[in-house]
Amino acid sequence: MKSEELEYAALLPILSRYSPKGRTESANFLNWFLENIYRLDETTADDCICDKENDKGIDGIYVDDNASEILFFQAKISQKANRTLGDKVIKEFLGSLQQFETSEKIEIILLGQANDDLKRILTRNNVAGLIEKGYSVKGIFLCNSERDDNTLEIEKVIENISIFCASDIAESFVDFDADEGVDGNFSFDTSYAGVVNLHIDAETEVFLLPVSAMQLVKLSGIHDGVLFSQNVRYSLGNTAVNRSISKSVADKDEHKNFALYHNGITLICQNAIHEDETLTVSNYVVVNGAQSISTFYKNSANLTPDLRVFVKVVALKSSELSRKITINSNNQNSIKPRDLRSNHDLMLRLRAEFESKQDEYVFVIKRGQETDENKIAISNELAGRELLAFDLHESNLCHQIGKVFDDRYAEIFGRHEVTFGRIIFTHELQKLVSEALEKLENKAMANYSLTRYFLLSVLGQIIRKFPEGREFLANTDKLNSTDDRKKVLEKIPELLIDLIVDLNYELRAKDHAFDYKRELKSTTEIKSLTALLLQSYEKEYHKGKAIGFGEKLG
Repeated sequence: MKSEELEYAALLPILSRYSPKGRTESANFLNWFLENIYRLDETTADDCICDKENDKGIDGIYVDDNASEILFFQAKISQKANRTLGDKVIKEFLGSLQQFETSEKIEIILLGQANDDLKRILTRNNVAGLIEKGYSVKGIFLCNSERDDNTLEIEKVIENISIFCASDIAESFVDFDADEGVDGNFSFDTSYAGVVNLHIDAETEVFLLPVSAMQLVKLSGIHDGVLFSQNVRYSLGNTAVNRSISKSVADKDEHKNFALYHNGITLICQNAIHEDETLTVSNYVVVNGAQSISTFYKNSANLTPDLRVFVKVVALKSSELSRKITINSNNQNSIKPRDLRSNHDLMLRLRAEFESKQDEYVFVIKRGQETDENKIAISNELAGRELLAFDLHESNLCHQIGKVFDDRYAEIFGRHEVTFGRIIFTHELQKLVSEALEKLENKAMANYSLTRYFLLSVLGQIIRKFPEGREFLANTDKLNSTDDRKKVLEKIPELLIDLIVDLNYELRAKDHAFDYKRELKSTTEIKSLTALLLQSYEKEYHKGKAIGFGEKLG
């Protein structure tokens, strides 16, 4: 993104998707910022906003439990290009923040005439109670203009306000293309049996026709997967469905019957024109049929003109309808919650971050996605489980993948601090945990998947016991830095040795009836065992026998 794209005339179209909410332009700007820069999911971002009359100068509030901070947002939009920020609005915002510095001041606001949205957010998040617990109050000011000398001067003396000007926002924005597919045209021969044409409405038209597999394999984007980029999953490899398709392709006597067995292929495009026995589509993507077309492509030598499948071509303008078609047309293999999230903004943004920010890892967001064998692949499924354990301390739920992409999806991925660096860090921690588990005496438990997530959760709680550990986990710049991650990871193996020793001791103390499969799925038992390990760790640390987190984190 360029700073010029945040000028008023260019910004309004970007914010237009938020207009139906009936809020001010500045509230829409904040909504966009929270989703695209602060990385919150759309529901959480919406819940933060309180930009209405008598909002005490506050447009939004977000509680960052990871950093123990309460963030107060204010957004300003300048309608004039080249206008600079100055320092007046920053001083006014500083005054607004002072109204929320203590729990007593917040109680006064709750009893006063502040707008209901503001009161609800303060109450819902128990902001007064969090301040009493030691949470700090910080401000974030965002605008679509740039700093001037006065802005730079005031930034030197204020410590609890971060300013995001147009250039900061543009630099922080991670660009991704949610409407992927093949750019260009492709023409289908319709002379074999003609076309059934349905006009759904002014913006949607459907064409149904039998197409030769020999023609389908000529579609662009098969080899690199671009053709299937909006599909909720790619070809799933050697599944029963794919084996069945391959078997039918190999038997040329069965080619004439193939269309009788096959559910068909769905192709979505921006435009389609049928004339002179040719259907020409432009800017297209296959949203159902990746497995079939991929199998045809790999078995091109066995194809004959008799092998045809029905293709449904949908020319439309609505991206929302496109998503519905994608979901509802996939029925040859069961759709999982992960599949339905594969094209979600949070997943696409993280994938784009992995691609643009580093070269060692690749983030896999779809089943069947091919990856560079020279890179370390981290699936969003594995990343979600690791974050669920390390950040949310719910290792007992890590065997329920539905929790990752359904119930807890927003809490896991829809947080400001979930960057490519955090995912890499937790993944590397998990690898160290797996190596350390070789020392666990109960070998069956050592190889039980929930054991790894349990120890990852305990490890996260130990790191957070130290100010330096909490600072590292709250600092996205450090988490995104290979060198800073390495400094922390170097300390982990020694810490894990002590943890495994303590766990062995606790397990020996239990009788032979100990059922680790049940215990590791129980919230109560997990908390009890975690408390014992943390207590043992603290004793050893205070005796100087266990490693901590201090000067090396610098």
